[in-house]
Amino acid sequence: MTVAPEILVLSTTPTRAEAERLGRLLVDKKLVACVNIIPQITSIFLWEDSVATEEEVLLLMKSTMGRFDDIEKLIKEHHSYSVPEIIATPILKGSREYLSWIHEVTSRTS
Repeated sequence: MTVAPEILVLSTTPTRAEAERLGRLLVDKKLVACVNIIPQITSIFLWEDSVATEEEVLLLMKSTMGRFDDIEKLIKEHHSYSVPEIIATPILKGSREYLSWIHEVTSRTS
């Protein structure tokens, strides 16, 4: 049996309330084991041919690659942005106990 690799998923929201709402949905549905919310980041990006600067809230979500499609779908369905940031990066190393916990939580059915 192949085990899906662990991932760190990043997304931003315009408000802390939206970040908390998304985070709770993702944890409640056991799509992610943990969400860290980092308030007050400044994002500078190109949007519709203009450089924009916005204050945002960053979500750091720990999960497995096997759950990514469901994470992406939930975020897109509940996010206020038309094109939300949803980026996954592999977790190359971590404590065995923590990585096992991620798998334990995200392998449960909601």
